[in-house]
Amino acid sequence: MRAPTDSRSVPGPLRFATAVAGLAAGALILAAFAVPADAGKKKKKKSKKTDDIVDVSAVKAEFEVYTDGEGGYFVVAPGDTDMTFHGDGKTMYRQRSISSSRNGAKWSRRMWSPRVDHVADLSVDGGKGTMACGEESYDVTQVTGAEATKIIDKAVFKKPLWTRQAHALSRDDRGVYYYVDRNLPEYGGKGYRLFAGQKGAMKELGLTNIVSDSEGEIFASKKGELRFVQEQTKAVWIKGDKRTELVSVPLDRNLAMIYGELGVYEGSLGTPCDEY
Repeated sequence: MRAPTDSRSVPGPLRFATAVAGLAAGALILAAFAVPADAGKKKKKKSKKTDDIVDVSAVKAEFEVYTDGEGGYFVVAPGDTDMTFHGDGKTMYRQRSISSSRNGAKWSRRMWSPRVDHVADLSVDGGKGTMACGEESYDVTQVTGAEATKIIDKAVFKKPLWTRQAHALSRDDRGVYYYVDRNLPEYGGKGYRLFAGQKGAMKELGLTNIVSDSEGEIFASKKGELRFVQEQTKAVWIKGDKRTELVSVPLDRNLAMIYGELGVYEGSLGTPCDEY
């Protein structure tokens, strides 16, 4: 018997099964070529910035927590000079420690804090202490028990907030300052910036060329006609054909003025004496 060639000669159940199979095959083909509505959109991956996170796991058990009672906290490992943090209890920035001492429960830590002439001393004895900011100071008390554990466990410990340093400073006889800063050595040491103006009103001048050799440095601005030439013992500001001799200002004796009065740096430096 020949196989039926007319679908009408195929039994009803077989015709139904064949139709269903055909529909399923068509659906598979359509699905294979279908393009999702969001196929052209790349899903953004949530990136976590970890470069500035400090691993404190090795000293976590040694941490002591202190508060100024006004929302400021210190988290310190008294036996490790590098493990000194200050912040709001949630985000804690590592402090650049200059020196430290310890005798049992009595210890102290001197930290970089340029707005108070480089002097910031935290001294603790038996759970109570004092944070000295130049001639001013405030008290701190130890946080213990579950509250201290909660702060230590939940806080994010970061590298120092401030990443730049003063490089050169000069002024003319009208009080116009010319200032250059750069990245700290651990951040590459370059990235120079040039600022000019009177205190509180200094403006950044974009640089196009930097010359540095044994005889001094030249910082040329975008306009190409303004140059700040800083030599070992003197400096000059050049605008076109006009030269203005400048007085070199020692950086180490003027840190509080540089970081607090020039107006170049606004906001927190991440130190415990920013407001003093």
